[in-house]
Amino acid sequence: MKRLTDDAYSQENGIINQDEDLLESDSGITGDAEAAADSAPENGGSEITEEFVFSTRSAKDSPSKSSGNTKMVTSDDMSDYKFLKRRSTGSHHSGGSRRSSSSHHSSDSTNETDSLYIAASTRSSSGSHHSSGSHHHHKKKMKTWKKVLIIVVSAILAIAICMVTVLQILWLNGRSSFFDVVLDMSVPDTVSAEVQDNGKYIVYKGEKYKYNKEVTNILFMGVDKRSIDSKKEEGTGGQADTIVMIAMNMKDHVMNLIALPRDTVTDVAVYTQDMHYNGMKKLQVCLAYAYGDGKSSSCENTVSAVKKIFYNVPINTYFALDLDGIAEVNDAVGGVTVVSPETIGQFNEGESYHLEGSQAERFVRDRTKTEVGASMKRLDRQKVYARSFMSTMTSAIKKDITKAVSVYNETAPYSCTNLNAAKVTYLATEFVAGKGMSSQISSVPGKISLDESTGLARYDIDQEKFFELFLSVYYEKVNK
Repeated sequence: MKRLTDDAYSQENGIINQDEDLLESDSGITGDAEAAADSAPENGGSEITEEFVFSTRSAKDSPSKSSGNTKMVTSDDMSDYKFLKRRSTGSHHSGGSRRSSSSHHSSDSTNETDSLYIAASTRSSSGSHHSSGSHHHHKKKMKTWKKVLIIVVSAILAIAICMVTVLQILWLNGRSSFFDVVLDMSVPDTVSAEVQDNGKYIVYKGEKYKYNKEVTNILFMGVDKRSIDSKKEEGTGGQADTIVMIAMNMKDHVMNLIALPRDTVTDVAVYTQDMHYNGMKKLQVCLAYAYGDGKSSSCENTVSAVKKIFYNVPINTYFALDLDGIAEVNDAVGGVTVVSPETIGQFNEGESYHLEGSQAERFVRDRTKTEVGASMKRLDRQKVYARSFMSTMTSAIKKDITKAVSVYNETAPYSCTNLNAAKVTYLATEFVAGKGMSSQISSVPGKISLDESTGLARYDIDQEKFFELFLSVYYEKVNK
């Protein structure tokens, strides 16, 4: 650090005045700072420092200006100087007034005194300046690997947020699709029950019951055809040999599978080949599937027939699977382990089997056609299989929530359904929520017999017992 003499100060004064604007902009000192210095208390000991910086080229590269016979050195000719102008308005030390590089001022002087100091410094190309009393810090550049890490983490978070948002939307849409229903219950005259408010309430044997809005239905149909395709002629759309009402209670997380015997006689809508309505007939419920296009209209006709049996309970979701799809859906969950309830074909009563591929189809389809009650024994095997399948499926979904979607996709070529991504997402979420979904298997109570007029098996429902089962699944007792 070096101090200029008063003569040097005077010689340079003209240059300072000419470049005052430049100096003030480089130093960052504004008129506000100077005003603050002037307004400072005389004895308060405050000090204002003004910094002036010349950023110049070397003399040999810069032009010079003449003033008479004297060659004036311009700011461009100077070698990078920083001027520190300190203004003192108070007193800190005794012993007379003097100017020094350490900024000491007279204790008995109340007049403003100015000290000008010049620090020789070379301005770097990056614009960094260093002087006594003034420090400028460089920001360290972030390392490349840190930048990459931040970008990757941000991308993962963005994807996760998008996935959660999509799942929430699908969940809400799926729930709405399942539960947006209109009640219109009715019971036969043989059941001594009173239906109130279209089925919102039912009075039975002196007790009042309220419909559980947290129960939704899926009707499952196992079609006796190798492939689900358009029918060729009237009544050849196939038969729904397996019919199971899946009633899911989302409040208690209980799934009731109610098997409906295929030989149950009910009113079935009959259609011509060009799908013109041809009236109602008393037929086995499995034949409702035959009167349709072999796909969606066959499913819808079966849904209508089953609703009549279930007192017109809402059914807005269905899933039909052909014969080739049995092995596919079985293997999609890794196979199903069962204990055979009877001896038939390759299966022995009481023995355990892990079913894979075509074994699953034989287990749920085989029956003795010469026996009137053969279809009921087969139904018992189907119930065993359904219970084991649902348990296996639930465990698989708990381990991997996307399992439901993958099984749905794998069975698509072999099925006809109005399930969609929103419904599947909702179901998968409910399956893994809390303790998961427990299952209970039952069948519509009744009795099988031979219809002498048709020579076909006929299943007649015990309405009193079935209605009590119906109430236990779909209604809750109202506390008085």
